[in-house]
Amino acid sequence: MHESGKLVTAACATCGAPLPADANYCPKCGRLVATSATAAPKSTFPRWLLVVIIAGAAAFLALPIMAILAAILIPNFLHARALSEMAADQGNLKQIAVALEEYAVDHSGRYPDRLPQLVPKYVAHLPNVPGGDGTGAYDYHHPGQQSSAYEIWDDGSMDPGTFGRIPMGGANGPACLSVNCKYVVYRADVGIIGEPGAVSTDTGRGSSSTNQ
Repeated sequence: MHESGKLVTAACATCGAPLPADANYCPKCGRLVATSATAAPKSTFPRWLLVVIIAGAAAFLALPIMAILAAILIPNFLHARALSEMAADQGNLKQIAVALEEYAVDHSGRYPDRLPQLVPKYVAHLPNVPGGDGTGAYDYHHPGQQSSAYEIWDDGSMDPGTFGRIPMGGANGPACLSVNCKYVVYRADVGIIGEPGAVSTDTGRGSSSTNQ
């Protein structure tokens, strides 16, 4: 429908006069014509991309914080684990020593030639050196150095930073805290001591045998 050359799309709700397509007021009665608001154009920016950008920015900001926390926590965790292994190592040495003394009581003061002779009466099973793959065996020497009845050596795998004030070489030796100890040893006449190097096999140590 056309009126005065203008396209008519509707009629006035008040007087019924035809309304041009672009009319805001009725040309006949002057009444305001109700118009619908023009819908805002939809954004063409994908929401998933916005989520990815926000997540990436958060991760980028979190990386320095995570690096700082790792630098603090990881060394502390490793040191705590090393201290725990050292405590377990000393506990194993003392357990074997107690079993050796019980054996000697039952055998007129004689100690066994090999550690497996303690199983199962004096110890349910021979413990392994803690840490690593758990297969490290303790070495048994009978007699030991300096006229001791026996010595029990670990495999030298303990963290040097966990030896603390264990005396090196004997009861009056310097603390391992200030020297470089490698092995934790139980000597019958002293108890727990540290040793700096490999197990000696010279005649000063007497005969030796392992727990194998």
